[in-house]
Amino acid sequence: MTSTLSSNHEEQPDFSYLLGCADFFRLTSMFLLNPSEELAQGVLGGSVFEDMRSIFEDAGIDPLPAMFEHEDQIRRRNPTAKEMQAELRRDYTELFTHPKRPLIAITEMRFRDERDHADIPSTPFLNEAALHAESCYRAAGLSLARDRSREPGDHLAIESAFMAYLHTRLIEALDQDNLDEYRQWEKALQEFEPHVTCWASDFFSACAESGCGAVYPWLGKVGVAFMERYLSDCAQ
Repeated sequence: MTSTLSSNHEEQPDFSYLLGCADFFRLTSMFLLNPSEELAQGVLGGSVFEDMRSIFEDAGIDPLPAMFEHEDQIRRRNPTAKEMQAELRRDYTELFTHPKRPLIAITEMRFRDERDHADIPSTPFLNEAALHAESCYRAAGLSLARDRSREPGDHLAIESAFMAYLHTRLIEALDQDNLDEYRQWEKALQEFEPHVTCWASDFFSACAESGCGAVYPWLGKVGVAFMERYLSDCAQ
């Protein structure tokens, strides 16, 4: 697609890169909030891995074979979809929601507090990251569905879903050659983006090093590689 759209960036917006970003954050969010049977089937059938390879190609990242070694480990065991879902949920609980000691914090402020050894950890009532994130959601015309999720606004699944939404809106504006719309969503992305860039790379690194199951270490590896590319683009 050729567009005459110009923006605040010196270079022309890259449609394929934006698409890769939208798809990466959308797929990532599916792993980070109560994994579904549909996701388990995608892991077993290989569509999740193929999707991630396509995402890497769109984003201009080389999908190295080492990143996908866990795919073979999963398929050699040949679990059913129900067994795969149960395994994903077990690993998800151990990693992120264990009632006594989760291995990795899955909310921004808690992760940053632990990583940075904060003297005064945040609380649900003084969670600046969640409050600001939720204000960004409202500014975009969105809100948390409290009847379906009690997670705070700085939960990585929610932050990732919003990043996917923002990149999708940028793609739509680019496709329509609508400069005003593009600038509006670009500004919204610039406002929200630090929520993800300040901790997602470290989060994925922790997943990669966790040794918990086969799928989440894989997600960690690809997440680290993607965020390295994303952070490089942000710095330009």
